[in-house]
Amino acid sequence: MLSGCDCNSLSGAHVFGGVVTGYILIRSCIRRIREPNIPTENDKALRASIRQKYSSKRVPEDVDTVIIGSGMGGLSCAAILARLGKKVLVLEQHNDVAGGGTHQFDLNGFRFDSGLHYTVPWSVPIFALTCGKKESDVCPFELMGDSNSTVDKIHLHNIQNSSNNFRVPSFDMQLHEAHMKRLYNEFPHDRKALDEFMRMSNRAMDFVKVFLGMRLLPKWLQRIMWNLVPRSMMDVVSQTAEEILPRLTSNKKLISLLSSMWIDTGARPDKASFMMTAAVFRGVSMEGGCYPSKGAESMAIELAQTIRAHGGTILVRASVDEILTESGHVCGVRVRRAAPNAHPTNTSRTSNVTRHEDVMVVRCRRVVSACGYSNTFNRLLPGHITKKHDIPRTLPVKQSAGFVMANIGINGSPEELDIFNTNTWHIPTDASDDAFVPMRAYFESPLGDENTGYLGIPTFITFPSVKDKEWSSSHPGRVSCQMLMMADYSWFERFAHDMKSNRDHAVQEYENIKRAWARRAEQMLFHYFPKAQGHVSMVDISTPLAIENYLFADQGAAVGIDVTPERFVDPVVRDHLDCVTKIPGLFLTGQDTVLCGVTLCQLSGVITALRMEGFCAGVKILLSAILAG
Repeated sequence: MLSGCDCNSLSGAHVFGGVVTGYILIRSCIRRIREPNIPTENDKALRASIRQKYSSKRVPEDVDTVIIGSGMGGLSCAAILARLGKKVLVLEQHNDVAGGGTHQFDLNGFRFDSGLHYTVPWSVPIFALTCGKKESDVCPFELMGDSNSTVDKIHLHNIQNSSNNFRVPSFDMQLHEAHMKRLYNEFPHDRKALDEFMRMSNRAMDFVKVFLGMRLLPKWLQRIMWNLVPRSMMDVVSQTAEEILPRLTSNKKLISLLSSMWIDTGARPDKASFMMTAAVFRGVSMEGGCYPSKGAESMAIELAQTIRAHGGTILVRASVDEILTESGHVCGVRVRRAAPNAHPTNTSRTSNVTRHEDVMVVRCRRVVSACGYSNTFNRLLPGHITKKHDIPRTLPVKQSAGFVMANIGINGSPEELDIFNTNTWHIPTDASDDAFVPMRAYFESPLGDENTGYLGIPTFITFPSVKDKEWSSSHPGRVSCQMLMMADYSWFERFAHDMKSNRDHAVQEYENIKRAWARRAEQMLFHYFPKAQGHVSMVDISTPLAIENYLFADQGAAVGIDVTPERFVDPVVRDHLDCVTKIPGLFLTGQDTVLCGVTLCQLSGVITALRMEGFCAGVKILLSAILAG
């Protein structure tokens, strides 16, 4: 429930939303990607700040707000609340580290990213707002790109007419859309189609700003304001790329190119809203792709430092089993130690904490769930509670797809291997340059033929070590590569139960399938980076089951609730995904409440905190950020 000084009038709420949105836009316009600052703590101490293990002695008394999940949404929300004087406790189920999709992991001497592969410079002003610092004092980011300012190289590979050894020339996506002139030149007969695509994609990106602004407003006002959104804007949201693009042009190669970066949306272009497909094709090159100078983990560390400095606590290996209610209001959570080596704990102290060996009840005034809609209402709340408040346990919009991710360690320097600070996209097409037919074939038979099947796999290739300047400078001669291949949870679902039961046949079959994916990944690597042959030190494969296990993502859904048109145009779905739930004291944050992507998850945390604390507290946060900057 919002506080008494929240927006009680249309004008006040509208101004509030406008001020926050305006702040982000203004700061994003004047941002700079800065050189790294020397941290006050050494690297070991900083990394330890997001690795504090759960134990009864570390749970503080008199907790005001428990936050379930430590992704960018949860940590950003916690940072704002802590700065406003609220005692926050962040509980993360991961065994080793907080940070959600921004945490990193080491394998055989190589470092890899769990979820963040690149972002946009908006993260800098959002960090300044969240942490109350100058932009120069938050974790620094560096722009990606080669000497031509190319961030993404898109290869439309005709899998029917080209040999395995032939590498199709790329269409290079350059900073500030410097490639647009070349795009028009390559498709001279489709200038009108491209003009219309530009207009429609502009409306798609405008919708993102409108959507964010709406989420700052109370529900009742959102319902009114949605009626004022122009039909032309809703049209680009309510349809898919497969529905819209053929009406603009009959050129299948152009259609394939304009929808080529769909892996970044977490959804297929025949299912995702055109708004998502168009926004990723243009947004990254407009803003510039960037990456934290000290690695993805530095984003979580930045927020953790702010939370700790204001009296907050972050604990990992803390699995929340249930959100507790009393007289219809949230009153706490039941949490247990996630690690198997639990030991009895002291039960002597407490007014608001009940301890019982490795299980404890933490009482609090409010709970913020940053672990997704499905987990919140399907797993953490009993059915009679959701029924009482008329909250559906599942929505008409399903969970998104997951990924098969190949983590590859390569011996050698980037220069020796002809590897640059760019992303490579392999998009299969048929003889008519249509990418939709091979895409559907992939989802029907993902591994394909042993020798040529890899060419039919839509793949995103990136190099974490090249982006992480600090790590690469201290680990010369080592290159880490990651490949993302979208995958349906159903491909691996049959192993989930059997592997938990440790059945040998299931484990063996699962490992065989992972080895087949590893072979495809190596083939793809050598296709685009032939100098890597003979230098591969290791290949590790993760599946949607790993995403489900390590990131607590229901059904391994990489971007949570799927980004289909219904998610954005159905007023009932929009209502249920709002950060203020029907249960007093329970709030949501994270990608399900706004959109997928690390930057937007940061914003979701800010929005949830401001909605919780109301207008006056929001103004305080805004003014402190403006004065600091």
